[in-house]
Amino acid sequence: MHQIRSQLNQNLSLAELAEEYSHLISLSVLSESEADRMAEILEIANSNQSLNCLIEEIEMNDYLESQQIDEDLYSSLQENQGLRRLLQLISEDANNFS
Repeated sequence: MHQIRSQLNQNLSLAELAEEYSHLISLSVLSESEADRMAEILEIANSNQSLNCLIEEIEMNDYLESQQIDEDLYSSLQENQGLRRLLQLISEDANNFS
């Protein structure tokens, strides 16, 4: 029973560290203390395979989310360029009728 409780406490601790890491990488700018804390978490992950795997998943999800944002932004820019071109053509046609 003691071993199970110990394992649960360790898993909770790892989940808390992973959650904290996830929060830290979501910040656009880190303070010195936040950067130090991130370094501490990564140091722990170097010696803990479970935490390392959690961090890898967090980073992959963060990367995939940023890729989706980039794709959405690109699509939006493409749509805006098409709209600008259409407005330009309409404006040119209006000027030709004047």
